[in-house]
Amino acid sequence: MLDRRNSLVRILVFSVVLAQQVRGQEQTTTISNNTSQDEGPLTKLSEPTASTLETANPEVSTANPEASTTNPEGPTVKPEVSTANPEARNANLQPTTVPSSVPLPNNGSLGVMDSLLQRLGFAFNRGRSSLNDNGDLRPWEQRTVLAELVSYMVSSGTARQIHLLHDLSAPDISPTVQAINQRWGEVTVLTYDDDLTLLESIIRSYYHVEEMRNVVVICSTENTMAVFETIRARNLETPTVQWYVILLDDAITELSGLIREGTQVSVAVKKSMMSYNLAISFINKDNKPKFRAIGSWRWVRGGGGASAFVSESLTPDLNQLYSDFGGRQLKGAVVDNWPFFKVTLLDTYDGTYQEAKPHSGIDCNVINSIADKLNFTYKLLLEPDEGWGGPQPDGTVTGMIGMVARRETDFAIDEITITGPRETVVDFTKPYFLESTTMLSPAPAEKSRAGAIFSPFTPLVWAVLVLATLLIGPILAGISWVMGLYLYEKPDCSIQKYAFHMFRNLVVQSNLIISPHWPHRFIFFFWYLFSFYIYALYSGTLTAVLAVPSFEKPIDSLFDMLEAMKENGFQPLINYGTTNEFILREATSGIYKEIWDLFDPEVGYVRNVDTGVNRVLTGKFAFMNAWLASEIRINKLGKHKYYMARNTYYPQGYGMVLNSGAPYKKLFERSLTQLTESGLVSKWTRDEVQKVEGQGAGDGAGDDDDGGSRGGPGAITLMHLQAAFFMLGMGHFLASLILLSERMLCHPGRTSKPRFEMIITSPRNTP
Repeated sequence: MLDRRNSLVRILVFSVVLAQQVRGQEQTTTISNNTSQDEGPLTKLSEPTASTLETANPEVSTANPEASTTNPEGPTVKPEVSTANPEARNANLQPTTVPSSVPLPNNGSLGVMDSLLQRLGFAFNRGRSSLNDNGDLRPWEQRTVLAELVSYMVSSGTARQIHLLHDLSAPDISPTVQAINQRWGEVTVLTYDDDLTLLESIIRSYYHVEEMRNVVVICSTENTMAVFETIRARNLETPTVQWYVILLDDAITELSGLIREGTQVSVAVKKSMMSYNLAISFINKDNKPKFRAIGSWRWVRGGGGASAFVSESLTPDLNQLYSDFGGRQLKGAVVDNWPFFKVTLLDTYDGTYQEAKPHSGIDCNVINSIADKLNFTYKLLLEPDEGWGGPQPDGTVTGMIGMVARRETDFAIDEITITGPRETVVDFTKPYFLESTTMLSPAPAEKSRAGAIFSPFTPLVWAVLVLATLLIGPILAGISWVMGLYLYEKPDCSIQKYAFHMFRNLVVQSNLIISPHWPHRFIFFFWYLFSFYIYALYSGTLTAVLAVPSFEKPIDSLFDMLEAMKENGFQPLINYGTTNEFILREATSGIYKEIWDLFDPEVGYVRNVDTGVNRVLTGKFAFMNAWLASEIRINKLGKHKYYMARNTYYPQGYGMVLNSGAPYKKLFERSLTQLTESGLVSKWTRDEVQKVEGQGAGDGAGDDDDGGSRGGPGAITLMHLQAAFFMLGMGHFLASLILLSERMLCHPGRTSKPRFEMIITSPRNTP
């Protein structure tokens, strides 16, 4: 049928030229778009151009669009073609505008009629019609359309790292790869398989040339749906990947049900062999992913090339797109955790989660500022276990982290520490608040002053002093005995007398022993210096102990905590589901591991900060928690009741938790950076601290019961001298025991000669 039409066209044109030559007429016929009343409607055909026309006839010149054909036998002729003749509307006669990237096939040189038809502005390919017998594009044209379409879609974005995923449903994609290579660079070609492991590794990889990447999907509808089902199931959403999908069927509705926010998709839906409808994904006000039609793309056969008519970019700028949420309502996970986020519980529920109303706090001010700037509202959902949570060994994700990871909420902001395990299931912004962890324990009790007289020296010092006092007597007696051997003198004093008088020197009493011998004098001299030094240290320290109270050893570090656990039975308190629990539980060695081995979960776990702070006062507990939350609560409850460790540990940064692959992460980070650098976060922190300053300051902060002041030493009271009275009482007690023992050992009626006699003399009896 097509060959018959081609023959009729040849005959028609040849007849017109022959008639003109016979009549010898010299005229030029102009092809016009206007409709002549006498001749009927005429169709203007595109003139061939030098850049697009490819022909085998070297005599055809296209340097000038207005150039006419040259007739060697007569004047210049432009034949007239009327569309009234149905044969002139043959589908094979198209303007000769061929894309430069797609050469015309060459099946041999053109004949005279073919050259004449080309002079008239037609591309006539003998035996090589653009449409096959079924009315479809030839294979080389199918490849051309696909290459031009992909090239257009990729060129709409800025990414130059391109991955092409295809299956056997597409024609030969070599021209497509070649076209992208020539214009943009290298292309990674992936063959579709059911596992898609290689594609997942590429998406998750941090080692790529550029931040933004393009993934072109040219697969059957079934396989295309399977690709995005895998993306959803494996949480492969990321703002660094732009998806370009070519759909052979209109499966937009099915595709919108598979994607989630964070998967940016541009779709070309096949409308005909040479045209596609274009659409891009977006999130509507109901937070549902949808597709919005933005225009169409078409390829014109015969040199027309490709053209697109779109109302907006096929690859939207995410920063510009999310700079205004358009009043969308986001959901946020929260726990009641003042001073960061104080909430008021509501009676309404969103599914199984109770809703809450923001009240005050540092993070409350932060999210309100971001919401105002980006034009969105938010609804708070209370985490039922009041936990921060994270990935667990059994694969579950708990707490607020779990709510965001399961996409039950869009964000969470509530003193949430950035950790590596948490970042595997959610996205964190850059930290906006930094602090360390401290330990809160009961205020150290004041030591009893009953034994204050012994407190200046350690037991070892006391033992050495007693030993030195006991040995000095025998040493002096030994020297006297040695001197008696060569001086032939009897020792003046006994061992007991030497020991007693040396003890008198130790307690700053005079020495009643006078010796003319230099060995004794040297020992006496240095013993006097020793006694003076000991007395000075003892008296000074005792004065300080009596004037300024001493307390039990506080818990100032993790090593103090471990010592208190081993020796005094202390038990650490840990807020369940927080990083403080995680770092202890996951430790494999060191001080963290030693503390965790002694930790009792049944006693040590608490559900919130208030419970932990209050429980510290009920026994031997030390609450391990962040510094600010602990400091602000003890200021409110009474700082004198608690002791905060001087040494902190585990510096941590708080970030905002977002869904994995959230496309608005950069905008949130930019807002958080502005709030931090402007000093607003610090101001909001000071505001929360000032709310409780002075509330517990006067409770127990004044003078004690005995008139002493915590501001410095006061007058000596009975409390200070209780050690002296204790010693006096102990002496009386021992004397009583000895008296009672003697009374029990002495039999009635038994007399004994007294060893001591008291002789009282009177002046009147003096001879």
